[in-house]
Amino acid sequence: MKVTKVDIDALNAILKLEVDKEDFEPQILNSLKLKRKRTDLKGFRKGQVPMGQIKKMFGNDILMETINTKLADVVNVFIRKHNIDVLGHPLPKEGQTFNMDINAMADFTFEYEIGIAPEFKSEFLNSKPTFEREVPEVDNKILDEEVLRMQKQLGVAESVESIKEDTDMLVVVFDELDEKGAVLEGGVSNESSISLELIENAKVAKATKKLKSTEFVDIDMFNTFSQDDEAVAKHLLAIEKTEESNSSYRMTLKEIKRITPAEINEEFLKKVYGQETGLTDEKGLRDKIKGDLTEYFSKQADNKMFNEIHKKIIAETKVDLPEAFLKRWIRTTNENPISEEQVANEYPAFRNNLIWSLVVKNIKAEAKMEVTADEIKAKTAEGIKAQMMQYGMNDFAGPEMETFVASMMARQDHVSQTKDAILEEKVFAYIKTKIIAKDKSVSLEEFNIQA
Repeated sequence: MKVTKVDIDALNAILKLEVDKEDFEPQILNSLKLKRKRTDLKGFRKGQVPMGQIKKMFGNDILMETINTKLADVVNVFIRKHNIDVLGHPLPKEGQTFNMDINAMADFTFEYEIGIAPEFKSEFLNSKPTFEREVPEVDNKILDEEVLRMQKQLGVAESVESIKEDTDMLVVVFDELDEKGAVLEGGVSNESSISLELIENAKVAKATKKLKSTEFVDIDMFNTFSQDDEAVAKHLLAIEKTEESNSSYRMTLKEIKRITPAEINEEFLKKVYGQETGLTDEKGLRDKIKGDLTEYFSKQADNKMFNEIHKKIIAETKVDLPEAFLKRWIRTTNENPISEEQVANEYPAFRNNLIWSLVVKNIKAEAKMEVTADEIKAKTAEGIKAQMMQYGMNDFAGPEMETFVASMMARQDHVSQTKDAILEEKVFAYIKTKIIAKDKSVSLEEFNIQA
């Protein structure tokens, strides 16, 4: 099979494949023979169906499948062999006729369009640009809230007579109502726990705060809470939300529980941070929390600055792309048919992502970046440990950790995602050496509003 690359311009080319019948005919005949052996057709012994009948039943499908696979393989080998940096993947040239007949196999010519990645250098970072890095301040208010959260997490829940605090735990029963406002017989009924903080509707929150045990308030279930409709249905009603789901419910108060915060002592500190804490008092706890939050907020500040750098680099990177080819690629690779208007709307975001991927590729080459299997394992273990700490398992390690890591490493999607995450961290670390970052202290509220 002869493959010829025909350059249209610097960004577009045609791969012309001159295919001889001998390139595919033996493989197709073998596939037909194998199909015949396996075919069980009424009126014939298994494996004895006439070849003419096999060709009639399966021939053209086998022909098309074989040729499509053959062409794709040849094209991919040609691209790798000649180090052609393509965008997306090759597309069959439009307007070609490909009417193949199993009973009249013949030589043919087929063409693919390819988009070629442009060669460019992003000069923006060479100017040592300056970026502002907003860092949330860890003040006493934040520390007080975090210490109290920990105390309540390990506190004791006691039943009380009335609701006084927004954080009181309310054990309630939700009963579905009929059109007349009565409890629907056989309708949804579920017991759950909420707090006033979860109630976004001010009128319902005010009415709920006045409730005593066994008293109720009728509510619009999907216009009351701060969670979205799907979360409300799943977590409060234990159902799946559908278009037909009823929104009228009676919320009956069953019990009020108030958490008495745990005392800060050595036992408390060990429960929070594990046996080998080195902490002995509240001051040590606050210092530990401040250090952890400072590290966390520093990473958040980096992420926010990186988003700004990302946008700025894309805006400053002037590069030509094979636009017509890429728009066709978007259209043909979409799962569902899309209009030209939809393609036009999607293209700017697609173009930005493509430019960024080209910039990252250049940075990888310049900095000789690699991601090793050991780095992926270490990142996986780090993620598992962080997840376990959320469940109070601060000392999770050893054989159990190794088992979890091995299980995750066996998943190709996890390995791929983790590799991308590590690469992004390395790219950002490299970019930080090319810019000037000026820290600006802001409140957590200001940081969140501007995020």
